[in-house]
Amino acid sequence: MPSRNDALLYRRFGPPEAVLALDSQPLGPPEPGRVRVRMFAAPVNPSDLIPVTGAYGHRVRPPLVAGYEGVGTVIGGDGAWPEGARVLPLRGPGTWQRVVDADPAWMVAVPDDIPDALAARAYINPLSAHLMLEAWPVAGKGVLLTAAGSACAGLLAHWAFAAGARSVTGIVRSPAHAPALAARGVEPVAMADTAAVSAAAAGAEVAFDAVGGPLAEAILAAMPPEGDFVSYGLLSGQSFAVPASRPALRRFHLRDRLATVTPETWQGWFRTLWPRLRGAPLPGVTAVPLADWRHALALFHTAGRRDKPLLVMD
Repeated sequence: MPSRNDALLYRRFGPPEAVLALDSQPLGPPEPGRVRVRMFAAPVNPSDLIPVTGAYGHRVRPPLVAGYEGVGTVIGGDGAWPEGARVLPLRGPGTWQRVVDADPAWMVAVPDDIPDALAARAYINPLSAHLMLEAWPVAGKGVLLTAAGSACAGLLAHWAFAAGARSVTGIVRSPAHAPALAARGVEPVAMADTAAVSAAAAGAEVAFDAVGGPLAEAILAAMPPEGDFVSYGLLSGQSFAVPASRPALRRFHLRDRLATVTPETWQGWFRTLWPRLRGAPLPGVTAVPLADWRHALALFHTAGRRDKPLLVMD
């Protein structure tokens, strides 16, 4: 059992590179009803960094450990989970630390054949993509994706085809993503090509947008009025106006779906996700030691990157 814990936390809001700090503290015993998990790895996602900036200051208060997902192994607790079990310690303390004391009701068992690099990323993007496609079916429809080089968009595309989508078009900022998209049957469109973006939107019945800002406004202006525009992120950092006569604006926030979910439903979602994740087109990973977290953030912000930075805790 480790005697100390290293955690990447923030005590105030601001740019993650400026306000995150690696802190080491002694470890006492787990709180009653908690399971202690030694973390192996945790990815760097936009959803991990946005709260650090203060964008959700109305519902999160520092000091907090960053990170929302990751994989580890049980090393102690109240016996609710056997020691040595590989798990996702979710919906509790931040995962960018070496040890997490997790609520066993929300922990998820990892199948033996799922590698750590996949298990560490099995929550935020896969569950979001799964629930969005469940809420807005795409069978027989033309689908448009923004931020198409992202992990979530890749899953949306893959599972949209599996669900019978007529076509999938992906808007990308960097041309480096275009060949991989085309190889998977997704028609790539450059975000800077405004005419091509409008043409793609005109042929889409469902759009999944993670960018917002002017790009969202351009899509809304060109989409058929009977379409569905699903906003699930604001990577641009900019809001957008919705024309009165344009498609229905649908907003998806994973936290809203989680607010009332039961542990039984939660566990059922992952029983559905594990088979779907086998062979899913997630990007590769670049493993970065927790102590070198600044390098992980620099990789995350690299334009056109293809691999996901993965903080490793060894």
